[in-house]
Amino acid sequence: MERKADYFRSKDGEWSLWTLPSQWNQELWRAVLALVEGQPFSKHPQTLRLDAPDAAGGEGLFLKVFHSSPGLGTLKDIFRESKALRSLRQAAELARFNFNVPITVAAGEQRRQQLLQKAFLLTLGVDGQPLPSVLGPVRSDARTVSLAEKRRDLKQLAAEVRRLHGLGFVHGDLVPTNIFVCRPPGQGSRFFFMDNDRTRRYPRWIPQRLWRRNLVQLNRMPLPGITLQDRLRFLRHYLGSQEWACRKRHLLSWLERKTRQRRQECDAVDPSGSFRQLMRWQGKLG
Repeated sequence: MERKADYFRSKDGEWSLWTLPSQWNQELWRAVLALVEGQPFSKHPQTLRLDAPDAAGGEGLFLKVFHSSPGLGTLKDIFRESKALRSLRQAAELARFNFNVPITVAAGEQRRQQLLQKAFLLTLGVDGQPLPSVLGPVRSDARTVSLAEKRRDLKQLAAEVRRLHGLGFVHGDLVPTNIFVCRPPGQGSRFFFMDNDRTRRYPRWIPQRLWRRNLVQLNRMPLPGITLQDRLRFLRHYLGSQEWACRKRHLLSWLERKTRQRRQECDAVDPSGSFRQLMRWQGKLG
């Protein structure tokens, strides 16, 4: 379980680096730098697989490249950490509470006159699959989960998300593809929270409802093998074993309304009509 204090800070020209000593070396840094400098500007982070010698973990290395923010974001970046460093810090904080996250090997940011130019995050791969690939249509062969396994996974995931929110965390983009599922032999499923550069932790004494955004993100995508009953089971486990009081029914109503809205905004679909039909799998994500 890595903490931010476990990382060694160093400088290399315009680059400030935070590296895990047991996994880092100069040959790896040269490979990372060449790949980072070779990426053209993009508004969105770029995720690349890095084939490097002596890559630990057996699942390879993944490099996420962040570019400078446009407009006012450039000014804001003078006074705040890069997304790469925020991701390292949040992953370490999540790991401190025994949440599963990819191991960060290194993070770095390049600044000129305090202006952020580029940043990167290097992580070990996860021996698992995205949630939509795991909770696929239930069949009798060994390639997919059984109905009992699917329901057990949904219950376990609901408890993990509830624990996440109970500790004050709000994930930046908790869509199903940002949750990886790992099934070690003879053990239960392990859920990994990916892409944590926008994850935040709020003091528990501050009233906030940002956690509801995560429920919308999880609920928005039609998924293979996931029925409306599965979504309701997830919410029931998330909310706990208490009776569904009036305020919880209000949450369900709000969640359906926001899901319809996001399906229209993000996927350009007609949000009217049956909610069951709206969320039915049509053969593609999103």
